[in-house]
Amino acid sequence: MTIYQLVSWMNSGSHRKSEAEMQHLVKDVLQADNFDVKDLEGFSVRSLQELDKDDGGERITFPDDWVETDVTINIPTKSTKEDPKTYTIHRFHYHPLVEVIRAAFTDVQACAFHLSPFK
Repeated sequence: MTIYQLVSWMNSGSHRKSEAEMQHLVKDVLQADNFDVKDLEGFSVRSLQELDKDDGGERITFPDDWVETDVTINIPTKSTKEDPKTYTIHRFHYHPLVEVIRAAFTDVQACAFHLSPFK
């Protein structure tokens, strides 16, 4: 019955669920050593929205030297006569790109990178 339910889920709703994604779900999520179905009791997608709220005003700390800043972007309007609207994203977190690249190349998997161009 479990396999039937899994295949039914894959074939319902979005058509973007591939066999590879379903294999990933089974192997890396459902069969993971630390996966416990009991943790899903009372789960709702709305629970995920609760994670976005910061009602307590607590500061979230990010590891590995993440930077927090406010970012302002210009959003174009439909009219060419009207100036773009500015929108500010508060407490935006990012990691400097050079540090990300440095971390990638010092990782043990870096020896598997293909760095030579080809035609």
